[in-house]
Amino acid sequence: MRRMSSLPKAPPAPDWSRLVADSLKQNGAWYTYLKLIEARGAYPDDLSLRGYTEILRTTIVRDFLAHPKAMQAVPKLTAEFLSNFDRFNLTAQEGYLISLIDGRLDLQKLLILSPFDPFTTLFNLAKLQHERAITVPQ
Repeated sequence: MRRMSSLPKAPPAPDWSRLVADSLKQNGAWYTYLKLIEARGAYPDDLSLRGYTEILRTTIVRDFLAHPKAMQAVPKLTAEFLSNFDRFNLTAQEGYLISLIDGRLDLQKLLILSPFDPFTTLFNLAKLQHERAITVPQ
């Protein structure tokens, strides 16, 4: 005699490799990353999805560090942030990093001052740049 499970079945996992590759080509790293974060709600236990999310985070940090000055680049707060900071929904980590940005400290010094691990710090700075809260002039 078979027991019927009352738990709903999870939808079959998509082909993440194809979806991620297509989205990267069409929409870029940030859009693809944000879509993967959304997908985690539907597939919370999908290890492949988690892996692709981390690959995208790494890609974003790599692109952020591709700046001509790399770790000697000096981030600055944007005029948009300074005039309308209420529009930015900052996390506690992002807010702390914003408080360190004074227009003189380069990325290397910010990593030293940040209480977060270097990768998290760089990812959050890349996110702040993407959201136009900071700029990293050439």
